[in-house]
Amino acid sequence: MNTVPNPLSVFPDMTEHHEVAEGRTVQGHDMTFEAPVYGEVVSDGGRIQFENNLGWGKAVNPGGHITARQRTFNATLQAPGGVVEIASAESCLIIGREVRVREAIKCQIFAHTLHVGTATGCMIAARNINVRHTKPHKLEPNMITIVVPELADLSELLEPLHTEIAFTKGRVDGLSARIDAFKADAALAQYLAIRVKVRAGMAKLTSDQAQGYLQMEERWEETAKALELAVAERRPLAKALAAAAAQVQALRDGQAARLADCRCKIARVDGETIVRQLLEGHDDPDLSLIPLPMIPKILFRNDASVKVICAVQAGAVDWSADPPQTGFGASILNEIGL
Repeated sequence: MNTVPNPLSVFPDMTEHHEVAEGRTVQGHDMTFEAPVYGEVVSDGGRIQFENNLGWGKAVNPGGHITARQRTFNATLQAPGGVVEIASAESCLIIGREVRVREAIKCQIFAHTLHVGTATGCMIAARNINVRHTKPHKLEPNMITIVVPELADLSELLEPLHTEIAFTKGRVDGLSARIDAFKADAALAQYLAIRVKVRAGMAKLTSDQAQGYLQMEERWEETAKALELAVAERRPLAKALAAAAAQVQALRDGQAARLADCRCKIARVDGETIVRQLLEGHDDPDLSLIPLPMIPKILFRNDASVKVICAVQAGAVDWSADPPQTGFGASILNEIGL
């Protein structure tokens, strides 16, 4: 293989039929390489396609698409915010929003969403991981880290809301019990039904019926007013209760949404595979957009922020992140459906 000292070729759209030698850099938008590539290829967000081997080289395409259809080895493929698809990779560094690798051996992979056919002795960090088969490389296990956004402690926000809910619910329950007691009286219920029809002009009473209605009104009017007062008093309290409950639910839903894609599924494990959870303050909706210097720190991180979920020799893994429990007013929230 011939080495060319730092030549630079710029092609907006091209198909290269000759080998790209080590030390050569090719820049463009949509680029296809029919021969082996050992140099560097840089796109401005288009498509890079390797139809032949990529070895000891580098492909950089922020927000774009990188496809390697043959063997990829000792190479770096970077598509932060983009997609990387590789048939076979060995000893490669792979970065992308979505990464798909049919076979990965001793690779370092950093992605937001990752799909791997077979992972052998790889070091992986991602937010949403789906692997069909894992196995060690000699004595090196697969080390899989699920990067989970570190959620803020909501206790200070939730505690006053839970206090308000408990107090308001007590008042609503007391008024509801009073209203139910009124409605349980059959004679009062009959009077209220007739009163509605009379006031709406839906019922014409005979003189005898009018006399009977006046007697009913004299007996039940004060009780009816007490019922109406209880209903009117409960109405704004019920609205306040629903509003406070909706705030709690919105805070919970917000945290649950941030964890919705934090999962790891491995269909088959043969040999040691270690699955860990890493709490990371970075909360970009696309994990691959983390600044490049932070990526190795996450891949190799091993401190108190890393928690081992499982170390599996055989079987399968199916794990997803759950929002933290606040512990405030759980029984009350359950009663109102939260």
